[in-house]
Amino acid sequence: MNCLKLNLLFLIVLPFSPCSAFAAIDIDGRLNEPEWANAQKFKDFAVVDPFTLGKPGLSTEALVLSTPEGLAVGFICEQPNDENHTHTKTQRDATNFDADSVSLMIDFDGSRQIAYEFSVSISDSYRDGTIIQENQSNYEWDGMWKHAVNEGQDRWTVEMVLPWSIVSMRESSVEKQEMGVCFQRKMQASNEIYSIPAVSLSRPQFISEFEGIGVVKYSSQELIITPYSTALGDLLNDTITGKVGLDLSWKPSGKLNVIATVNPDFGTVESDDLVINFSATETRYTDKRPFFIENQRIFDTPDNEDKIFYTRRIGGANDRDGKASDIAAALKIIGSTWAINYGVFAAKEADDAGRSFYAGQVVFPADNWDIGLLSTYVERPFLDRTALVNSLNYNANLSDTLKMKGTLMVSSIKTHGDNSHGFGLWDEFRYASIDDRWSSTVTINHFNDTLDLNDMGYLDRNGYEEIFIKVAYNQKDFSDDSRTALASWDLATALKRNTNGDRLPDTLVSFGRNAKMRSGAQLNGGVTLTSSGYDDQLSRNNGLVRLDERLAGSIMYITPRRGRWSKSIMLLQNQEGVEGWSTMIMGDFTWYPNEGLNIDFSLRPAWSGDWLKWVQGKQLGGFSKEQITGTIAVNWFPAEDHEIRLKTQWYTINAKAKQSYTIGANGRLTEDNAPINDFAANSFALQLRYRYEIAPMSYLYICYSRGGFDYIENSDKSTLGLLGDTTSLRDSDQILVKLSYRFKVF
Repeated sequence: MNCLKLNLLFLIVLPFSPCSAFAAIDIDGRLNEPEWANAQKFKDFAVVDPFTLGKPGLSTEALVLSTPEGLAVGFICEQPNDENHTHTKTQRDATNFDADSVSLMIDFDGSRQIAYEFSVSISDSYRDGTIIQENQSNYEWDGMWKHAVNEGQDRWTVEMVLPWSIVSMRESSVEKQEMGVCFQRKMQASNEIYSIPAVSLSRPQFISEFEGIGVVKYSSQELIITPYSTALGDLLNDTITGKVGLDLSWKPSGKLNVIATVNPDFGTVESDDLVINFSATETRYTDKRPFFIENQRIFDTPDNEDKIFYTRRIGGANDRDGKASDIAAALKIIGSTWAINYGVFAAKEADDAGRSFYAGQVVFPADNWDIGLLSTYVERPFLDRTALVNSLNYNANLSDTLKMKGTLMVSSIKTHGDNSHGFGLWDEFRYASIDDRWSSTVTINHFNDTLDLNDMGYLDRNGYEEIFIKVAYNQKDFSDDSRTALASWDLATALKRNTNGDRLPDTLVSFGRNAKMRSGAQLNGGVTLTSSGYDDQLSRNNGLVRLDERLAGSIMYITPRRGRWSKSIMLLQNQEGVEGWSTMIMGDFTWYPNEGLNIDFSLRPAWSGDWLKWVQGKQLGGFSKEQITGTIAVNWFPAEDHEIRLKTQWYTINAKAKQSYTIGANGRLTEDNAPINDFAANSFALQLRYRYEIAPMSYLYICYSRGGFDYIENSDKSTLGLLGDTTSLRDSDQILVKLSYRFKVF
């Protein structure tokens, strides 16, 4: 009887097992199965960074094979033992592997609209993300795929398998699916990138230049259920709270994906960087919450700055008391029909002060252009407010060298029965010569003073107009004995004003030079001259402030990893305030005690002799300011599937009052004797996180976090004394345990 019960239990659980079915390709990195003999092979790589298009010093071969389980991809990388091998282990989706690596970029539909990146380093760290609008990369998307690395005497090899259900693909009646692919290999020691075809993300056209291939495509369906549970211990209030929820992803066909979440856990296990913001502009944060990352790029606009759909609004400060909102449920539907791609989004916050968010995007793609229509709608019953934003987005490759993209947007806000309408546009034209020596960019912005996107989007300001022009030249004809491999020179100018006709400080000229050395190091520098003009935001709508012309400059030196260290040092100096200067030193260092442990140190001291800050009404204050920001981040991989991260940050500002000013005639500041006070601000954050990957996309997190903020009037402490006080800040102190498990039903 007990055996019968066990067998019945096994039959019930088996369909929900995350294990995949048997595949002919064993993903061990060795490429030794006989099936690989029938793969499509690509060998003619070229050097694209620096963009010399020369023949690489080491050979690379890429292979593509269609299997019932998914698209199999292999890399064979020649690299004898006497060549530099960099094996640094990094967390998933690290922007810089700091290791030798290979990448597959693939346009599954061959539509030139969106490509997906799958990268693996020699240490088997991995990264995935999306590329839209030809060359805009983002690593927020995560897919479920397999990969392995094998390192031999004179070469290392990589195997990947991408399931057919990994993304929504247009279905085709033809036997073979037409796709676009790009294979790249990065040599970390020399900072070189090899590629097939010879294209680079730095050029205006990237996806459009992918190599076309045809592969046999197998049909697939997928249903994934991910339940989760969390327990949060608040050490300040001595309380424990628990929560359970469910995420669901259903792909009934290659052209449709339904993603839903019930009682979602949006308490992130990734911490934001510390910011102390005394400006009139809202701080913009990236989103790290899984539901808002998966397949979110359908809602992006060409400016790539969340102007229309800024997901951090959802679950943010509520309309009653400004506290974070709970979310009852959310839904996304992503798909394609005929030649149209579409996305639908809805989310509902939980309590009576909660908001409802809706969005819809339709994209009409063609060979050399696409047009998108994006609408968002927000209901805010507590404020008796609704907000509707409609936008028209477009991308067009006018020729092999010229590209344009832009967004037209209209807002309609209704509050207590009163209506307000606004309009804005953003356009960019970009040219790049065939040989990549010359490029130029022209950007035009116009946002009228009634444009309001911030119920669901992010707009740092309205009532603004700007024309930006930049010309760049890439110098590549350096001799073989030169230390410089590539130098880029750029010259830019920008004309700015508000929609009342007031001239804002223009960028008269901005000149920069960025050089890549044959050693892999980089040396960058620049200088900017800004005209006199009005600051119309500093006084919080209490009058224009007239500023004189300013000069700013910077120089930065970056080294690749050498032995156990890599470093970056930057010096910035600029005029600010009424007639003063500020200086900042930025030092970033990484220590590698071994390949599974790296420690980042960042220290950024700054000094200002004349920091201009709004006090109240028409009163501004001039302060001398000392500021120190720092970060220590430890990334340790003690064993396979185990990761321990420690991140601690501190931010200290110590400001001494020098002079009070009143905004006078024509925006000129006049000295007065009104009192102003010294002040200081301290902020501190610490997060210690353990993560165990139980199975692909299934995790156990144990996370301790602590932090706080303090604003001090008339502080008599030194800056170093204040810095020493940061670790005692304790506005929050908590332990979070989270378990999520991904069940693949079919």
